[in-house]
Amino acid sequence: MHMNRRALLGAVMSCAVVTACGGRDVVSRKSVFDRGYNPPLFPNETADLRVSINAWADYYEVPRKLVHAQVQRESTHNPAARNGPYYGLMQILPQTARTMGFKGAPAELLDADTNLKYAVKYLRGAYLVADGDSADAMKWYARGYYYEAKRLGLLQATGLRS
Repeated sequence: MHMNRRALLGAVMSCAVVTACGGRDVVSRKSVFDRGYNPPLFPNETADLRVSINAWADYYEVPRKLVHAQVQRESTHNPAARNGPYYGLMQILPQTARTMGFKGAPAELLDADTNLKYAVKYLRGAYLVADGDSADAMKWYARGYYYEAKRLGLLQATGLRS
């Protein structure tokens, strides 16, 4: 498990170096401000889980504070959380995860890294639709943002359309 996390962190760091060299949009530049965000562990959160959450937040250029708030709201940092059709840390629907590229069985979303990979990608879209406002991003994440992204011309940027 530690090897996977190390490989993920290495990939994230490589991506960070590459993206730092290229031009990025305004929202991306706003999101790098909190890479130092590191409060005490939340109840139910482990050090390994913190590393994964921060790595996926950095990978998708979403503020760490926003991802932690969403995880706390959805599952109180419990990767095994299930509520009706929703799965894992960020309580994502399997169909929503599929729109973000997930191809596995729904139960695979109970793995913390798998859940974060697809749910943080979806949260990034909500953050884009919310124009960088974290509170609004949490609202869009909860209710869905397809039609708003379409209205704003952000379907490709949010990953909802390739």
